Formats: sequence, structure tokens, C-alpha cells
Amino acid sequence: MKRLLHILLLLCALGFAHEASAQYYTWGSDPAGLKWSTIRTPDVRMIYPDTVSAVARRTLFYIRTVRPDIAFGFRHGPMRIPFVMHPENFQSNGLVMYLPKRVEFLTSPAIDGYSMPWYKQLVAHEYRHAVQYNNLDRGVIRALSYILGQQGSTIGLLCMPIWAMEGDAVMSETMHSSFGRGLQPSFSMAYRAMGSVGRDRRNIDRWFCGSYRDYIPDHYELGYQICSYAWERYGENIWDKVAWYGARNPYMIFTTSIALKKFYRTDVGTLFAETFDGLNYYWNALPARRNSSRYLSAEPVESYTTYAFPLAVDAQRVLALKTDYDRPTRFVTIDTESGRERAVAYTGSVSTRPAYADGRVWWTEYRRSTLFEQRVNSQLCYMDLDRGKPKAVRGRRHALYPTPTDRGLAWVEYSPDGRFAVTGEAGVQHWEAPAQTELHGLAWDDRTARLYFLATDDSGMWLGRIEPDGTATHLTEGAYITLSDLTARDGR
Repeated sequence: MKRLLHILLLLCALGFAHEASAQYYTWGSDPAGLKWSTIRTPDVRMIYPDTVSAVARRTLFYIRTVRPDIAFGFRHGPMRIPFVMHPENFQSNGLVMYLPKRVEFLTSPAIDGYSMPWYKQLVAHEYRHAVQYNNLDRGVIRALSYILGQQGSTIGLLCMPIWAMEGDAVMSETMHSSFGRGLQPSFSMAYRAMGSVGRDRRNIDRWFCGSYRDYIPDHYELGYQICSYAWERYGENIWDKVAWYGARNPYMIFTTSIALKKFYRTDVGTLFAETFDGLNYYWNALPARRNSSRYLSAEPVESYTTYAFPLAVDAQRVLALKTDYDRPTRFVTIDTESGRERAVAYTGSVSTRPAYADGRVWWTEYRRSTLFEQRVNSQLCYMDLDRGKPKAVRGRRHALYPTPTDRGLAWVEYSPDGRFAVTGEAGVQHWEAPAQTELHGLAWDDRTARLYFLATDDSGMWLGRIEPDGTATHLTEGAYITLSDLTARDGR
């Protein structure tokens, strides 16, 4: 009788959802002037503007390459699903959704990328979600989809927690690459710094839900740690059976807990505790390192505050970008002796790191179009430090990594068709990056009078230099290591 009541309640809720007006989820409109094309294969359909046809073909190549292995650990492969590409949004991202079902790609490479091309990472991560969705769209959920359409299939997403879906997808991108996110030291740095994750068993909800008081890593990092531990502990992908059970018994409501107990005699709390007990044991066994740094800011330790991109203004002051929950992002100067700070100016959402020279600060920040949500530019900005008034450079809306040189300002220019170039004011050497090469940093060295850059291609990440004749020299070979925040001075 209780099970019948659950079914009736669920069908009533679904019936209400069917009558609701919010039946279509949009991620925002693209600029009206784009002309769209389609590539159809038996497995996927690529929908893209003509300006990124080369990017679309390259992405399709990655999709077809990874397809035979992307479903490893699940009993069903990826669903047939269209891929929609948005080329004019600098805020890199990707997602899979229903209503209608599709994969959305923001094709601008991520600013804080690592030694794998952006399109490879997107395919290995987002296509794994298509596998998860196909395994959840079974049994009762599939029957509901015949009645309610894709709205019925969305109920299946309740049968697998979001942290598990993202953690499993991060595992996929790590397994299908030579140096994925799961292998980045930064991906576990916050947990290692805390040193006590999992010991407080009275309140584990904050680790899954986040906190406005304490810094908590996101569900991608949490999910990856738990999913990788569970794979090692049980020798299989436990989410296959969780999805299988949930799709056939959605009326049980708490299907994840029931499936974990039924098939593995465990629960989410136990998985969390065992994961971080093992990780803390390993981290504590590593050789201790002395912290040779000192705090410049007098901000109390419990304050949820981030200082980023410190720049030496003079012998007594450091300029930094400060972010917290009280006020908008702002530049502050910090006295290196007393720790006192002074707010200089508020900024928008900063896209690439600031640079300072001769009393002027340069940076770029995201600027969204008033009409089109999927047109987000990276605007070149500057500020005279003594005046503290930010200004935008007219016409420079695709700029990254502004870098002062002795010949004027240089920066990286990204075109929505997927090409990078180093350019700048008159007198600055212009250089076009090869196709399928991403640039992730730029710096000027005063001793060698050269521009240096960080690049990513299929060989990994490498450091390069722009020569006076307009060519580029490899200073290092491509390797599966992550380089970031490039600076140069005095020949180093």
C-alpha cells in the first residue's frame, strides 16, 4: 500500500511538471548574425556556427575517437545526442542537459587550463555525462519518457547525486588523457591544506553542500576523490548499479542509499569517511616541508577572503586583487610591514592576471553583451594607481594576458574561430600561433628584450619565445606538466 501511495504521489508530481510552463531550458542566445551548420553522423550531430567549422570537425574527431571507451564501467553506452557549440563566450564551460537533450560547448579554451587541449577535456568529461544519462533513462524512467517526453527522463537525474555524476566524469577525463584534472596537484590542494577532512563525522553535509562560512572545495573535487576510492575499493564502477537500481525503482525516493546498501553494504557517509581516512593517512606519510612564507595581510584567518595576483608596487606596498562575500572584487594595496590595506578601485569579473608598470595597472575582465547571453568578451582595462579610476580600452574586447614591454603594451588576442595571436601596440612584435595551439600566458623579459609565452597543444604544455623575425622558438618540449602564471625579469 505504501509503495502504491509513493507511485501515485510521484505521478501527481510529474503531472504537475507536465502542465508547468517552464518546459524548455535555455543557456542563453547567441549573436543574431551567426550562420549555423550541421554535421550528422550515426552517433552524434554537431551544430555550430560557420566561424568554428574547423573546431567542430576537430571536436567530432575526438568524440569518435573516445566513443568506444567512454562508457567503461557502465552497461550502456552514450545516448545519441546533439552537440551545440557557442564560440563567442570567453567564460569557458560545458554541460549536458535535457529539455531538449543536448551537449553545450563554450569553445573558448579555459584560462586556467592544464596540459591537455580544451576540446579534449570537454569531450572526455561531457560525453561521459551522456553515458550516465543513458543509463538513468531506463526502466520506469524510460516508460515515463514515453508519456511525458524528455521531461520524464529528467526524473532519472534524481537517482544519482550530482557529486557522483561530476566525480565520475572527472575520472573519465583523467582516464582518457595523459594528465587530466584528477592528476593535478591543485585538485587536492585544499583538502591537503585542511588536514582534517572526514574526522568530524557529526556534520558531513557541509562537504557535500558547501558553506558560506568556511572554504569548501566544490563537488567536482569531492566527487572525484570518493569515486576513485570506490573504484579502487570495489573493483568496479559502483554507479552503474546505483543507476540501474534507481531507474527501475524511482518511487523508492532514496535510491542511492538503498542501492549502496543493497549491492555494496555501505552508504555515502561511510564512503566519505573511508576516502579521506585513506587520503589523510597517505598525505601525513609524506615528508614534512617547512613553510618559509609569511602573511602580509592582517586579515583574520577565519575570514572567507581570497587575495590573488600580488604585484610589487614599491619596497613597501603590494597590489593584490581581493575577493570576498561582502563587497565586489577590488584592487587593494597592502603595507608589507604593518599589514594595513587600502582599497584602490572596484573591478568586474577579472579574466586574466593583472600586470603593473610605471604607475599603471593593466588587466582584462569579462563583459557580457546586453542582448546576447552567449556573447561574453574579455575587455582590456587599465588604471593609473594614483587616481584609482578603472578605464576600458575601446575596441579591445578579445584580449588576454596584458603585458607591458619597453615597446608598448602587448597582449594575447583570441579569435572566436579558435585562433590565438600575440599582438599589441605599434612596435610590438606580432605572432600568429599555429592552428590547434592554445596560449595560456605571456611575459616580457627586460634583459633579453623578448616576449615569452605558455602554449598547449597535443604534445602537452611548453614554454616559447618570440624572436625579432616574427618566429617562435621552443624553449622546452611539450610535456604533460602544468605551467601557469608566467612572469619574467632579469633574464629569468
